[in-house]
Parts: sequence; C-alpha cells; structure tokens
Amino acid sequence: MSPEASGEGRSNVRRRNIGGVLRSLLPRMIGIVLLVFLLKQLDLRYLLDTLKQAHLGTILFAICLLILLIGIKTIRWQVILSALNLSLPWKEAYLAYFASIFIGFLTPGRLGEFGRAFYIHDEVNSRSGMAISSVLADRLFDLYTLLLVGVAAIFSIGTPQYRLWMILFFLLTLLPLILFLNDRTFIWMQNAAGRLGQYGRRLFDPEGWLVGVRHGLLKMGTRAVAVCTGLTIAAYGVYFTQCFLLSKSLALDVNYGVIMFSVALGSLITLLPFSISGLGTREATIVAYMSTVGVAAEKALSFSFLVFVTFYVAGGLVGAIAWLVHPIRLDFKRGATGQD
Repeated sequence: MSPEASGEGRSNVRRRNIGGVLRSLLPRMIGIVLLVFLLKQLDLRYLLDTLKQAHLGTILFAICLLILLIGIKTIRWQVILSALNLSLPWKEAYLAYFASIFIGFLTPGRLGEFGRAFYIHDEVNSRSGMAISSVLADRLFDLYTLLLVGVAAIFSIGTPQYRLWMILFFLLTLLPLILFLNDRTFIWMQNAAGRLGQYGRRLFDPEGWLVGVRHGLLKMGTRAVAVCTGLTIAAYGVYFTQCFLLSKSLALDVNYGVIMFSVALGSLITLLPFSISGLGTREATIVAYMSTVGVAAEKALSFSFLVFVTFYVAGGLVGAIAWLVHPIRLDFKRGATGQD
C-alpha cells in the first residue's frame, strides 16, 4: 500500500471516530441548548443580583453536610454487601462511594456510579454479577424514593385524572423488577433468549453476569430491605435539608415540601441522557415546578444553580480527590469465579 493510501485510510478512520464522538455528544447538548434558551427569557441582572445576595455561610454548611449524606449511603451499601456475603472496610467503601459519584456526574444517566461494582469485583474478588447487584440494589432505593416523591409532586399540582396516570406510571416502573425477580417469568425470558441465538444464550448463561445480578438481588432479605429503607429515608432527609438550606440562603419564601418536590423532579430528569450533569434539564424542571407556587423564574434558577454547585461541583471535587486517593479500576478481571 502506498504512503498516500495509508495516510488517507488513517484520515478516514479519524474522521469516523470524530463523527462517532460528535453523534454521541449531540443528545447531551439538548440540556445546554435548553439552558441557553431559558437564560434568554430571564432578567440576567436580577438573576446575578439574587446570586450575589446568597448567604455564603449557609451554602458552605449545606456543602459540609455532604459528608453526612454520603456516610449514610455508604452504611446502606455496606448493609447490602453484608446481605450478599461481601464485606468492605468503611474507609474503602466511603472513598469508593464518593469516587463513583464523581464518575457518575460525567456519564449519561449517571451510569458511572456502577464503577463501585468494579471496585467490589477487584477488592473482594467477587463475581461481576454479584458486584453489579450490590450497586443496582443501592441505586434502586434511590430511584424509587425519587419516583415516590416525584409522583407526590405531580399530585400536588395535577388533576385527579392526571394523578391516576401517575400512580399507573409508578406501578409500571415496578413491573420490570418484579418480572425479573419472578422465577416463572425469568425462566420464560431465558427460553425466549435461547431462541435468539448465541448472544441471547450468552446473556442468560447460568454463569453469566445477568443471572448473578438476579441471584444477588434475591439474597436481599426482609431485614436488610427494612434497614436500607430506613437509611434511605435518613439520607434523603439530609439531602432535602441541604436543598432547603440553599433556598434559605437565597431568602426564598417557600416551604420544605416545595423544595423537596422540585428537587426530586429535577433529580429524576437528570437520569435521562439529554444533558451534561443535568445542566439545563434540571434547571428547566425546577423553574417550571416553582412557577406553580409563584416563585420568580430568576430566583428558581438561582436556587437550581446552587444545587448544581453544591452537589455536582463541590461533590464532584471531593469525589475526584477520593478517586485520586483510591482509584477504581474500570475492568472486570477474569479471576473471580464461582457463586457468591
């Protein structure tokens, strides 16, 4: 092959790679476009004045409560690990939790938080399925808590008919988990996958990660679920209190419930892969909900920016430090075998 042809081939590969990256980033630009559109509709001078008047001490106190928030979530994760016959020292679990949050902020839908599964797999030599199930169970407690609060938020402003649809929506979110854990439906899934060829059979292989995930979730006993539920309530009590403190730093005239509902809806929308760290989508959601109780859009957006600074900027910085202290190796080594 001539040098010219070789060079042209490399150039084509580079162009395809760049095109692939741009296509993957394009959906995440929706949030940024939405944020720019929102800013154009507002009085920017009033927005900046509102932020300048924020009480710094209250904001710093809310940021410091991150230590307590992640501490409670780390205890919950350790309870889950114990139910799966896995163990991890407190310090390592705490650093891993913070580091995974840092990775999660950088990935669509915060999937990077599953980095803890790699950590467990590496440190405890656990099967990948069991490691993933420990993080999945932890994330499910967060997800269904936010969904419950989000449904309550819609209840507070919706019509009776709309409320019925929200109840049905919440029940539908439970259905995939119920079907996945039910023996009869899971066997049906295995049989159906077997007819799809080698990839389907590999997905549901008895020694595969998917079966391991299911096995891990089924090992969660009633006592562990009850303890984790209590810890989840405590964690979200701290989280919503932090957000309430941020609202008070701006002297927003709203009650705890409004803050809880608006932040829950904003957190749910960030799970969609349409923005970078939820920028734009979260702001639009919070502004829209707070407008129903008479909060000016500039003040609502100021509050949303403080939420971003507290949980994404400050939390991300602490997570980055945790990553540097004890990095998570993002690969599953082949050494772990056998059922946990």
